[in-house]
Amino acid sequence: MQQLYRVWEESGLFGVVDAAVASQYHNHWIALIIALFIPILMIFARNEVRNRRLRMISDFIASYPTTKPASPQAAALTGDPFAYGNNPSLEFVASKYTSDLQRTPKIQLWMNAAEMVTEIEDLIQKSRIFGNRGDFRLLFSSIGFMAMSYYGFVHLFDALQNGLQVITAADPATCLPGTSAAGSCCAPGTVRNELEIVGSLAFAGAFIAALRIFIGSLAVFDLSAYTFLRQAVEIFASVLIVIFLYMAFADPTAAITSFATGGAGTRTCGEISWVWMALAPLLGLMPQSATKFLLVRMQSVLSWVKMDDDRFNRVTRSTPLDVIDGISYATRFRLEECGIYDIQNLAVYNPILLYVESPYGIYQTVDWVAQAQLCHIVGLERFLLLRELHVRTIFDLERAIDFRMRPFNSQDEGDGNEIAQPAQDGAQPAAVPQALPPALPAGVPVGPAWEETDQFDRIYAGILFAATDTMRSIGTISGIKPLVMGEDRKMTPVDLEDYCRHAWEAISQDEKRMKICVEYLMGWIADDLHVRRLRRVWQEISDSLGWRSERLDRRAPKVKRPDPPPAP
Repeated sequence: MQQLYRVWEESGLFGVVDAAVASQYHNHWIALIIALFIPILMIFARNEVRNRRLRMISDFIASYPTTKPASPQAAALTGDPFAYGNNPSLEFVASKYTSDLQRTPKIQLWMNAAEMVTEIEDLIQKSRIFGNRGDFRLLFSSIGFMAMSYYGFVHLFDALQNGLQVITAADPATCLPGTSAAGSCCAPGTVRNELEIVGSLAFAGAFIAALRIFIGSLAVFDLSAYTFLRQAVEIFASVLIVIFLYMAFADPTAAITSFATGGAGTRTCGEISWVWMALAPLLGLMPQSATKFLLVRMQSVLSWVKMDDDRFNRVTRSTPLDVIDGISYATRFRLEECGIYDIQNLAVYNPILLYVESPYGIYQTVDWVAQAQLCHIVGLERFLLLRELHVRTIFDLERAIDFRMRPFNSQDEGDGNEIAQPAQDGAQPAAVPQALPPALPAGVPVGPAWEETDQFDRIYAGILFAATDTMRSIGTISGIKPLVMGEDRKMTPVDLEDYCRHAWEAISQDEKRMKICVEYLMGWIADDLHVRRLRRVWQEISDSLGWRSERLDRRAPKVKRPDPPPAP
């Protein structure tokens, strides 16, 4: 910059332009272009991802409109007592992609499907490639990242042009650590050049790590001002820490040799160890979480540091996604881009959001989440065993042992398929039946005959109450022995195998009691917020398919096809 200022004083503006495009400034221009281009490209990609996913959300709303009536509060706000509500899970997905496009939220829970589709299409039309609300805030927050990228690439290009060789300011000399005698240390210019090379290599690794973070943030639409600010700080911290480590251990191999032989360590000026050529970019690539992991692992070396209780590490491992039917090894890595790393992450994930943010269909995502919820609730061992007995998802288990899952019969009372009309003149609201399927054909068991299927309660409850290897390992490590009351009313400690047997015998001695207890168990398993959300999505899709999709029949189409037009 000082050289350009001198040129400005001597030759004016045209002289500055000529000097700026001269060969010695090519690296500066390339670095500046890269520093400006990356944030702009990320913001452009963010808007493109938004438009594509808003279109998918709009298509989903149009294909699977909600069939549940709105709440009384929403009906009062809309003035329509017969208005349909909206799926809260879908509302959260839509708000994620529209929050920074609106001054005030316009997509509300009481909107019907047509209104939501119209509003989303309007937002898509108003959205621009660059210049939306929030784009300039993102660009302003990326100034620190631009500055770090510019100076980093300038020094990196200079180092690469010199072949990563140190330009010595004087003859190489040997400097003993801690020695301050004149002439015994490296020339300042030589040390500065070494630090520039090592720092630029660390910057290269940190910049690649930042790009990965940006791409991952785009995948889940999480690119924000915090992302740019954090990566600017991460790059600065990585380069600074690597420089400090290099000054402390300039030649790690020589330090190890001197420690083993007991001699004094030496340092050769003008040379960078091959260890640092490989280690500097790797340390730049290392995220903050990896540094924390190393510090946690070092607790076993530092006895005076309070340590974690790792006795149960073997039985508390994360369940991989590969156990889900339909998730391959390649699919697992694609799901990790959405922040889904194990079964628990998938079990609590919004299936609509997963459909929008991944290349997989809505039926596939619903099936995966339902499988993951069953695996997360009952454990991996029971999940795999239940799958061999034709129970793949949490809803399969619910239908197998839940007393409320019975064939529909239009003669049943209180089936919940009515919509209450508003009361007139204080009268009780009347129930208006929806379009319902006809009664079951003759021969289909209804009522008492259906109760015979309660044998499935005993079949599948025997698996739910069985002891697993994980349970036995926990008992062995912890030394816990549950207490069981004997016939003499005395408490006796038993192992977990006997305790599970005792629990099953306690509820299965009477068929009626066994049925109540098993279905009560299924009730609290199914009464989970994530299961209820998935059930709502499942019901919406099922209702959109219609009752005729529940079973095959041989009925002729109800609507007669029109005759072809007469020939002219």
